[in-house]
Amino acid sequence: MTKKKVVHYLNQFFGQIGGEEQAGVGFSVKEGPVGPGMALQKALGDDAEIVATIICGDDYFSASPEENAAAGLELVKQYQPDLFFAGPAFAAGRYSVACGAMCKAVNDELGIPVISGMDESAPGMDMYRKSVYIVKTANQSRDMVKVLQKMARLAAALTDQESGTKLIALENMPDPKEYDYFTREQLRNEFCDKTIAQRSVDALLKKIKGEPFESEVTPDRFEKFEIPAAVKDLSKAEIAFVSDGGLVPKGNPDRMTTRSNLRWGAYNLDEIFANYEVVHAGYFNDYVVDSPDRLVPYDVLRDLVNEGVVGKIHDTFYSMPACTTVAKKCAENGAAIAAQLKARGTVDGVILTST
Repeated sequence: MTKKKVVHYLNQFFGQIGGEEQAGVGFSVKEGPVGPGMALQKALGDDAEIVATIICGDDYFSASPEENAAAGLELVKQYQPDLFFAGPAFAAGRYSVACGAMCKAVNDELGIPVISGMDESAPGMDMYRKSVYIVKTANQSRDMVKVLQKMARLAAALTDQESGTKLIALENMPDPKEYDYFTREQLRNEFCDKTIAQRSVDALLKKIKGEPFESEVTPDRFEKFEIPAAVKDLSKAEIAFVSDGGLVPKGNPDRMTTRSNLRWGAYNLDEIFANYEVVHAGYFNDYVVDSPDRLVPYDVLRDLVNEGVVGKIHDTFYSMPACTTVAKKCAENGAAIAAQLKARGTVDGVILTST
């Protein structure tokens, strides 16, 4: 039987290049398994062979995730693998994003199973769980071997073409609970002994009787927060602008990305309106390019200041593109922007604009 060819992605630390001092190194390739790859190879057994390990520094990759995922893909394609693994990244921020981006790029181009491992707190988990198989891990690497064994077990299930009954599509997708990976929110066909009506009534009766039952619906989780107090006197208030619509200075000096961007910037408001561009893939932004006031109503607020309705406009504008950026990262960026606004000590209110 021909062994499946496997390519494994690691960062500079697990790729045995170095720690944070080597986070800026670019891509390199080593033949065979490296570091955690040794345990992964053992877990894969004789059915698969790690033919190459792609390594890249966390800082280097995170500087331009989309472009670097494309560059890493070209290295992977040389080996024509049957399986691709990345990490596991556990709770690491930059590393989890790199693992997710690499997996997605490989799957989109080659159509082969791609698997990583992350803690639920890792930003890469939220960003890529719908596109990538991500097994659940703790927030640190103490259980590295167990996680790699789970990844290998999931890979075996994904490449087992003999098991299961094929109906229309996705029937052989492994159960997220059985294989302990984050749900991809994809529907698959399954044979059931009872109809949905019967299962619903059974669950309802158990709920009424106070008996344990398992819902087939995953409810959305919404964060609760306190509504801030209104500005008491707008005529004396200083108002700032914050936007996730991707308005940035011409040339995009902070190298923000059109999708899954992780950065934000603070810019002089007058200067950015004089020389700007839009970096955002989530809406038709020609109208904003034509007039940025459509995204950030600077013209209207200036009129209100001139009329004495508003006291002053804060001279710094805070901006980022947030197309497909995970909510957790947006919350972190928002908290950082809020902290900077509070540190200024003069801002009384903020106008938040989106797309």
